Amino acid sequence: MTVSGRPRGSAAVSCPILSVARGAMTDMALSPHHTDVFSHLPVLLMRELDTPVVASLVQRLLDAGWRSGQLRHRVGGAPSQGSPERDAAHLAELLRGLTAVVAPDIEHAEQLRRREADQAQAARDAPPAATPEVRDQHLAAMRAELGVAPRRRADPEPRTRPACSLCDGEGAFFVTHEVHLCGRCVAALATGEARLSQTG
Repeated sequence: MTVSGRPRGSAAVSCPILSVARGAMTDMALSPHHTDVFSHLPVLLMRELDTPVVASLVQRLLDAGWRSGQLRHRVGGAPSQGSPERDAAHLAELLRGLTAVVAPDIEHAEQLRRREADQAQAARDAPPAATPEVRDQHLAAMRAELGVAPRRRADPEPRTRPACSLCDGEGAFFVTHEVHLCGRCVAALATGEARLSQTG
């Protein structure tokens, strides 16, 4: 922003503070991260924050694992104090307070590590899966305490095949509803040694 006046008979006069562009601010900043953290702020406030103290605080935070975008978000959420000077002092205190806070990325990694350690410990402490024999013993003990006799599965009735219509063998092959033949008699029918008429 440029504030200029042109008194009658004189050249234009510019205010150097208000005419400083943000690109020029980057060149004069004491910290190489000054623009990354503070470029969303008004130029006058950026100038107030361009001090060795603030530059040192920003570097400490970055070295401790904070990212420039995270610091930028914290700074941008701070309430205005009414003037660039008071805003700069407030933000310097905010940055100083963050030096006592664990960086979000480090905290997140620690939470993941603790969660994985807890899961691994729970898996080690979990009882082994019971074998079928152990489960049967446990069920038998429970039934004994309850006075319930174990159910006995009834053996399936053996399936019987009808007798062969030509001999005394089992009629494994279905011919008609009333005629069943064994394998030997089926072979005899194929060779002509027997006929279905013999079944009556």
